[in-house]
Amino acid sequence: FFFQAEDGIRDAQESRGLGDVYKRQGLNMAQGGDVNPMIPGMRKVAIFGFCDIRNFTDATEILQSDVMVFVNSIAQIVHSVVDRFAGAANKNIGDAFLLVWRFPQDYIVGEGHDLHLLDSTGVQNIADLSLISFLKIIAKISKSRILHTYSKNKELNKRLPNYKVKMGFGLNIGWAIEGAIGSEYKIDASYLSPNVNMASRLEAATKQYGVL
Repeated sequence: FFFQAEDGIRDAQESRGLGDVYKRQGLNMAQGGDVNPMIPGMRKVAIFGFCDIRNFTDATEILQSDVMVFVNSIAQIVHSVVDRFAGAANKNIGDAFLLVWRFPQDYIVGEGHDLHLLDSTGVQNIADLSLISFLKIIAKISKSRILHTYSKNKELNKRLPNYKVKMGFGLNIGWAIEGAIGSEYKIDASYLSPNVNMASRLEAATKQYGVL
């Protein structure tokens, strides 16, 4: 499995970022244009991960300005683990993170709406890496000395007895449109798809079922 995982990491690293978005914008600017949010997106196939910090509203009200340090301490763990296991952090959404493991184009067959992944070891490895990432994040958050200090915060424990930093997770696989979202005033490179939304909904469902 170790060697298979290494192959999966190499394959995913080749396509995990949003380089295509920046290349298209860069080409437009090189031709005398400006940043153009009206450039059409491109259909990609990926695994989308969504993770959410539990009890974030309470933490924000109690920690106040220190909530930025709190969030960024968690982000450091999430981003570094996902990067190590061939994924990419796409969005920081306050109390949540959108993470992506893109499949190389030679793993994808079909056109338009009819896209499928090859039944290959490489595909399986990238799927494994996304799941391993979330398991590693859970372990690192549990072991983090920095995050452990919040479990000793009197105000947090007063409102949330036996407080510990916890997160919820959701993973989903499918197509998405990759591109620039926004306007000339503010633009982000991201993904739009029901499959991205499903990752978020799966994470939300873990609250209902008391997972983690």
